[in-house]
Amino acid sequence: MPFCPQCNAEYKPEVSTCPDCQVDLVAQLPETEFMEYGDWAPVESVPNELAGNILQSVLQEDGIPVYLRCHDVPNYGAVKGNASQSEWGDVLVPANLLPQARESLKAYFDSLKDE
Repeated sequence: MPFCPQCNAEYKPEVSTCPDCQVDLVAQLPETEFMEYGDWAPVESVPNELAGNILQSVLQEDGIPVYLRCHDVPNYGAVKGNASQSEWGDVLVPANLLPQARESLKAYFDSLKDE
């Protein structure tokens, strides 16, 4: 079965071009590199989603993978999963990159003080 190298969709043998991506199909998808990050650790708690997005951008610019974890219970508005948490959520990074992430955020916060 042919595959689209762009969207990874699989097609019947008689199809030669991906109708969505407009690229030629290939017989086999290329091997993708998977990077193992291990456990994720919180680097900073944030009061709202906007603050989380800002810190996410700062870390991503430094090449650090980021995951935002919201404390709200899905489909219950602003109900917290843990009533003792007042923060909106956490900014998580791979545990092995935690020191690098802390340095990156410290540099960012220090730059705000200088302005």
